[in-house]
Amino acid sequence: MKKNFPILVSLVLLTACTSAPADSVAATPEPTATPVITLEPTPSPTPAPTMAVYDEVSFDDWRDGAGCTMPDYTFSAPHKPQPQEQVTWPTDGVTLCYNAKTLEEAAEVFHTTVENLKELNPDWQDKYSRAIGCYWALKVQAEPYTLPMNNVVTVTVNAPWVESYYDRTEVCDVPASLDKQARAVLASAYYFQYHWWGMHAGFLPYEKLDEPVGFFNYRAADGAFYTKFSEFGSFLHTVYSDAWVDDMLSMDPAPFAEGENDTILTLDGDRGGNIAYCGHLFTEPELQPDGSLAFWQLSLTCESDDFKGWAGEETIVPDTATVTTVRLVPTENGWRVDALELPN
Repeated sequence: MKKNFPILVSLVLLTACTSAPADSVAATPEPTATPVITLEPTPSPTPAPTMAVYDEVSFDDWRDGAGCTMPDYTFSAPHKPQPQEQVTWPTDGVTLCYNAKTLEEAAEVFHTTVENLKELNPDWQDKYSRAIGCYWALKVQAEPYTLPMNNVVTVTVNAPWVESYYDRTEVCDVPASLDKQARAVLASAYYFQYHWWGMHAGFLPYEKLDEPVGFFNYRAADGAFYTKFSEFGSFLHTVYSDAWVDDMLSMDPAPFAEGENDTILTLDGDRGGNIAYCGHLFTEPELQPDGSLAFWQLSLTCESDDFKGWAGEETIVPDTATVTTVRLVPTENGWRVDALELPN
């Protein structure tokens, strides 16, 4: 059953393959153990250096040392994740799914075998998309998965200089067990990706170039998140790892590039979302052998054939959770986001 919104304009962004407190949570059956997040080490001809103990960087030092104008941040107290309107968290478990470039990748992440994955997904060949080289929605365990209800903190990110009221602010939940600087850096990544590198690609407002530069037809104008590429670059490197920034800016086509006189060349495009999206939850962040923090973002959807959309008043209970990994890496200037996909 197809539940994706239609693409709104020319650019299609495919990134997969890559609140108020709730006072109580309904009783759940004995939870299925959450698989340990293990990251495959990068092959190296020499042993990887041992990570030094991470020295926590304060939120104020991180923000003040950005080298650019940064948004304002407010943080709620920790609270239980709150379902969105019309949604009720399931109590009987959900189907756990994963999008993978290969069956071997999925087998390694979930500590199973390719043969077992094929048994769980008799239609596994039909789940492969040649357009993006990815297996979609592979079921990765037979038993229902009990959703974690770990505490979150609601972070409001506000850039008061942004012209568009819609683009000025983002409100998002992040794991409460992260320190304040890590909460802020993750919320900043959600902010950036939701508004300019996810649901929409490119800065608004923009002005049309007299002549195209490659595939770019626009430059960011006053009222955009940033208009100088040097400031934009400082923001990116304050929020993301150097590797993440390099990957984004070297894409073909890239969403942004440096123009003449420190201007920002920008695309303009949008994509749709999954109409069956019901919210997302997190597993607890776990320290990895390489010093990074990794945890799961669980995107919840209702895949039942009985799902008719959101026009009625009936309660929607998600039945599927799709896993993506969120990873933060330590630097001398604080945590940086190294892996994050939008949940919808």
